[in-house]
Amino acid sequence: MQKNKKLIIGIVIGVAVLLVVAGGLFLSGIFAKQEVALFDPVDIVIDFYNPWLEAAQSTSTNPYEAGLAKWPYLSKELRKQLKEAGSVEGGLDPVLCQTNVPEDIGVRTVSQSETLAEILVTARRSTSTEQAIIKLLPLDGGWYINEIQCSAGEFAPEREFSFEKEGRLVKNVPAPLSAENWHLVFEQNGTKENYVPLFFGAETMCITTTGATAVCTPDTFAEDAKVLVQSQMTELGAEVVRMEFKR
Repeated sequence: MQKNKKLIIGIVIGVAVLLVVAGGLFLSGIFAKQEVALFDPVDIVIDFYNPWLEAAQSTSTNPYEAGLAKWPYLSKELRKQLKEAGSVEGGLDPVLCQTNVPEDIGVRTVSQSETLAEILVTARRSTSTEQAIIKLLPLDGGWYINEIQCSAGEFAPEREFSFEKEGRLVKNVPAPLSAENWHLVFEQNGTKENYVPLFFGAETMCITTTGATAVCTPDTFAEDAKVLVQSQMTELGAEVVRMEFKR
């Protein structure tokens, strides 16, 4: 009788221990802390997308074998979705949102507030209009990727240059423009004389009419030279990336 009591007590204690352990594991799974990255949202997206693209392009591995679907800065739900998608052969890549793996991708911020950041990822050098809209949420001073939505092209595709115009180089400009800077004068919306100041850096490349390429030397420019300017527009003017002289 005494042995039976000890046996029953032992079984009860064993079951209780198992329930505590199982309950702890269950609760830890539910309340596991979401990891966040202490970077700008666009940098977080780049840190995730560049390795994913490289693995997708690889002939010896893929993003799932590389463990990228388990990236800690993804939400638990998104990691679950990617795990399920990884078991399906072919079709639309759930991260790149492309049917065919692109050569390169472009990343830009669509919007960002204190409660949500939206980043757009598109295929470069491609005719594809498929796009990925990545939504990030803030937590504990950082951000994590909560959701990836594939779109057929809600947003305008990223342009490599924000300002790309053909016109003439001039320094003889009307006030209040400064004659210290070269300007591009061009036609737009029926107006023949639109001026924009040009800024050249140490890496600005110029292409001559013969096709020779070299770092631009503004001191050698000629007034009224015909050019194609490819640049990024700022509040002060156009920061020239590339300028091609025309005949």
